[in-house]
Amino acid sequence: MKTIFCVLKSGSPEYNESHVRWLKRQCDVYAPGVPFVCLTDLLEIDGVETYPLIHHWPGWWSKIELFRYEDVFYLDLDTVILSDIRYMLDLKDGFYALRNLGGHKLKGRVVMGSGVMSWSGSYRHVYDNFDMSLTDQYTRRQNRWGDQGYIYDQVSYRPIQDAFPNRIHSYKLGNIDKDDPDADIICFHGEPRPWDAKKSWISAL
Repeated sequence: MKTIFCVLKSGSPEYNESHVRWLKRQCDVYAPGVPFVCLTDLLEIDGVETYPLIHHWPGWWSKIELFRYEDVFYLDLDTVILSDIRYMLDLKDGFYALRNLGGHKLKGRVVMGSGVMSWSGSYRHVYDNFDMSLTDQYTRRQNRWGDQGYIYDQVSYRPIQDAFPNRIHSYKLGNIDKDDPDADIICFHGEPRPWDAKKSWISAL
């Protein structure tokens, strides 16, 4: 069975323990029985199983530590779940991630986003090959940006939206009814965050 993971690096101006518990409550409803773990440098988060971050990689670079683990279904902390997602955890082959929600392209191919990722087995080479000295090249170009740019260069990914057509959407850029979206997962990337969007289908923090 896959484990649902999220990541919280302390010191973030945007995220704290309440956002982890908010995501876990959604998973308790829409993925009951599936293990949920937060990878964090905090000693504990009340009501949530935690695994330790072992490096001091800043911000989103802490997500690279996810690749120490096998059989992962990862969700960003600003993800809204609207219905049962357990079927999504049945993906068995390959590495899946978001097709970049902003449409940025590299050599004609839309690059990936890391807000939702899924893999079976080990992709530890992504972690083993990482060094903070590599990050400068992922700070300048929109089509190879941040952690997702690095991961994109390390794996052959499949867009998870193709595995589950019309079930995963962007709040800002997706063709959805923002008052009554037909989706299982809504990704909030950038502003607004879910807790600021003031929609009836978004649970309170």
